[in-house]
Amino acid sequence: MRLRAKVGTIKWILLLYYLAISLTVLSFIYFIPKDMSMDHTIQMILCIYLLLFPIVLFYTLRYALHLFLFLLAFIAGFYGFYHYSIDDHSISNALYFTFRLYLLDLADVFTQDGSSPVRYPLLLEIARWAAASYTISTIFIAIYRTLEKKIALFFVQSIGNHHVILGYNEKSQHLIHDLRGRNERVVVVDEQFLPETQNMLETMKVLVIQAPLNDEHIFKVCGITKAKSVSIFYENDQNNLYILLKLEQFFQDLTVQRIFKKLIIHIEEHHYKAELISFLKTVNLIPAPIKVINVYEEVAKRFWKKHQAVFQHGNDVHLLVVGHDSFGKQIISEAEKSFQKNKKDGQFTITILDEFMEREVCGNIEKIPFNIEKDSLESAIANHHYKFTQIFICLDEDYMDLMEGVELSEIFPDMPIYMHFTDESIHQTFRIATTKTKKSLYSTGTIKDVLTKEYLKL
Repeated sequence: MRLRAKVGTIKWILLLYYLAISLTVLSFIYFIPKDMSMDHTIQMILCIYLLLFPIVLFYTLRYALHLFLFLLAFIAGFYGFYHYSIDDHSISNALYFTFRLYLLDLADVFTQDGSSPVRYPLLLEIARWAAASYTISTIFIAIYRTLEKKIALFFVQSIGNHHVILGYNEKSQHLIHDLRGRNERVVVVDEQFLPETQNMLETMKVLVIQAPLNDEHIFKVCGITKAKSVSIFYENDQNNLYILLKLEQFFQDLTVQRIFKKLIIHIEEHHYKAELISFLKTVNLIPAPIKVINVYEEVAKRFWKKHQAVFQHGNDVHLLVVGHDSFGKQIISEAEKSFQKNKKDGQFTITILDEFMEREVCGNIEKIPFNIEKDSLESAIANHHYKFTQIFICLDEDYMDLMEGVELSEIFPDMPIYMHFTDESIHQTFRIATTKTKKSLYSTGTIKDVLTKEYLKL
């Protein structure tokens, strides 16, 4: 299965390789005069090498051309020096002469007096040109990789058309992966990156810039005026607000037209979001529409947009929400908005189980003290005076969500049970666990679903 998957990913490269090799071999047969150096043995060796080399492509594409040139030069050079030099040189000498080819130096051992012949054996011509191509390309690639970051910075500063993401964490990571999956250019800025994180991002061809929050030149460095979009994703809301103010100050001294399509700023706390939205009404210096988001709110919006039918039939709806943290609050808030939008004759009530100090009823919301580690969720549901129509499990730990959901689905097989996962691996486990057996378990979706170019309209 793995081999088949790898063949599928590089099949076009394999086709191009064999096409190029076939054309090259035909050119040699019909246009290049042969000599005694191209005997049947070396022809057979080279044919086997050319046919089997694509095995290397399954392990590396980045260094495949280098390996091809190096091995071709080595095979042709060693065979040519060992069999066709004037004197009977040892294997050691033949190896030494071969490695001199990579230093762009060909040992003149094909004439009696050691002078350069007018014409070298064809096999040695192949070897020296392959070795020279390998060495020169290696030098240029080394130079490019040394200056790669400066070249990339120059490119984004002068041409642009990239996405700038300020702040790296598990949330912005999903957006980065989505943008790179669509071959979009991405620049990521943060105060500090772990070595393994930086290596991972650079492998994905993401331009990584490490800079403190108060760096006055960071916006120029990352080419923000020529970016497609800017996303502010620091984990600390205060840092996000600070960057926004810095960005406003940056544009005070610039006379630019609208450049990037959208500015996204992520805010974790609701009270910060309300203050920010109010503040943005007074901001007119940033040349782009600004969207304030919270990933949990977006997941909840996306969920209820797909489940409008819950409120459209006029039936009573009674939601049970287990857990009242970030996502639990958002699923309740968006449910109320969806109900108001699709208001019918049915009754809408919400029961929340969490570590409240005491039982409280406010309007259509009932809060009940509950400790998931001590109390039985099954008993809380069975003993409640309402019959719930949907259950949402929004606990802190994904694994606990899954375990509680699986247990409840066996006790209440006809009741829809929704779980929220933050860990993608747990979400995959959930999908596998519910593939073959029909259960009433569903996922509300993950933050990965809303951190995409398409969803954010970047």
